[in-house]
Amino acid sequence: MRLVAPVFQLYRTLDEDLVWWRMISPNGRGIARTVTPHPSPDAARQSIAQVVGSIDVLSASLRVTEAYRWRWVLALDGVPAVQGVSDQDRRVRCVHAWRNFVLLAPLAEVDPTTYAFRRGARAVDRAASMSGQT
Repeated sequence: MRLVAPVFQLYRTLDEDLVWWRMISPNGRGIARTVTPHPSPDAARQSIAQVVGSIDVLSASLRVTEAYRWRWVLALDGVPAVQGVSDQDRRVRCVHAWRNFVLLAPLAEVDPTTYAFRRGARAVDRAASMSGQT
């Protein structure tokens, strides 16, 4: 059986010029993403390289959300750099999720494409129709 590593993917939304990155699993599910956007694809790639190069010194913090679920964040020199894409239902699963990121990130390649997504178009359309602005 051949091991398929996750991939770092760069993306932006159509309504802004900032670039985000995320790490996705081979089946397309999100694992982690950058905490803050970057001004360009090159800056996002540098951020990925910095995170991966500092993987051994990232510090993890876990917190309970308002919905009583768990969320993880990894910080570099006290500054949040990476966070989990989704909340976990148990603390132990949250710990497992960030440890998976730490193990898999050095194996992941960076996709050369920067993808563009429409942010919340359905939500914006729905809000406009509810207020009679369509």
